Amino acid sequence: MQKLKILLLILIPALLLTACSKESEDSILLAAKNKLEEAKKLDTENKPEEAKKGYGEAVEMYKKFLTEYPSSQKAPEVYSSIAKIYVDNLRDYPNAIKYYEELTQKHPATKESKYGMFMVAFIYDEMLKNKDKAKENYKKFLDKYPKDEDPNEKMSESARMMLQMLDENRSIEDIIKNTSKDSVKQETPKKDDAKKEDVKKDEVKKEAPKTETDPDGNPTDNDTKKNP
Repeated sequence: MQKLKILLLILIPALLLTACSKESEDSILLAAKNKLEEAKKLDTENKPEEAKKGYGEAVEMYKKFLTEYPSSQKAPEVYSSIAKIYVDNLRDYPNAIKYYEELTQKHPATKESKYGMFMVAFIYDEMLKNKDKAKENYKKFLDKYPKDEDPNEKMSESARMMLQMLDENRSIEDIIKNTSKDSVKQETPKKDDAKKEDVKKDEVKKEAPKTETDPDGNPTDNDTKKNP
């Protein structure tokens, strides 16, 4: 019993010290957000090396959050933030894919997971130009999300279109050009239709009753009698 008391006296202060030294979720996220804003400001001031360092520090703060709070409800959003910095600011596409994939594996039922799956395929397609991996991941995405539950998302629709373009070896520009041509065809009237329309107008003019008027523009008596 005496040994247990001694052990508790040793452990309790250590546990209290650990609890006090651990930052809260909100404080870590606020620090990461502020660091990210600083880095963006340095970017606008044309200080790329300092900005790059700031982005790296923001990423490390977000990673610290995931280490200390892996089960937090905010974890999916943090994974997305890390991956987004790697894509938009550091141009580190392999690491972006890594964190998007971790997001989809650890939080598969979240909206961030759906976005992460799409982005893995998109990065392979547009940034890394790895068409085989892009096809593989677009198919994987469509297997899980064959249609958009939210009509405003359009991710499944976009994935299907991107996969089709890869299969047909076409670009977005090709599709836009073809769409424009189809629109012009629909809007341009056919010559035969235009001729028919002119014939109809001539026939209407011939059939329309002529009204005789006096020099002042008033109907004559003959017209008045015909139309009492």
